Amino acid sequence: MAKKFYAVKRGRTTGLFTAWEDCAAAVQGFQGAAYKGFMTEAEARDWLEGAECGADGTKSPARRTASAAEPDPMPVGTDYIIHTDGSCLRNPGGPGGWAAVIENVATGAVEEKSGGDPETTNNRMELTAALMAVSSVPAGARVALYTDSQYLKNAFTKFWLPAWKRRGWKKADGQPVLNRDLWMQIDAAFAARRVQFYWIKGHAGNPRNERCDELARAAAAEAAER
Repeated sequence: MAKKFYAVKRGRTTGLFTAWEDCAAAVQGFQGAAYKGFMTEAEARDWLEGAECGADGTKSPARRTASAAEPDPMPVGTDYIIHTDGSCLRNPGGPGGWAAVIENVATGAVEEKSGGDPETTNNRMELTAALMAVSSVPAGARVALYTDSQYLKNAFTKFWLPAWKRRGWKKADGQPVLNRDLWMQIDAAFAARRVQFYWIKGHAGNPRNERCDELARAAAAEAAER
């Protein structure tokens, strides 16, 4: 029997699935779920990444990305809401900081985490923030991750990470993937949890994003004094 691929654009979790049971768990009971089945992986990925066609054959605009003022609905059953940010006072090679604000949905408890590095890059701090935050919640948890880093988000939502791994941690141009050490840790940490990405514009008034920025900058300043 031919293998089938299921693409979920909108659900408790999004992405590509090869088992209907996994797809069903992501969409059943989720209001406004958007998903389709395909016979090839390429068709499924094209549908995930492209705009949908209407009845007249014209393409509809892609669904709007979450913003600080009007975020997408949070998936049903979310266990943790995480906001992360990274900062580098002189990019690349200068002191930097990372920060995360982690909310336990069940209890309402909010935890803040941050740290710094005397010589780093902004991208490394963005990745470190996500790694430290997601790793701090239990395996199997459902996480809504808010980030202003396209670098982090696109590695998952545009499937850069699986492609890097297939090529032996090489980019499409054959060059080694930067920050491989962090990506490998992130890959393992995220695989053990169910993470839904939400991109938000930085410095646009989102209180948790602004708090992360404040913490990350403070950590970077502290690292500069080491």
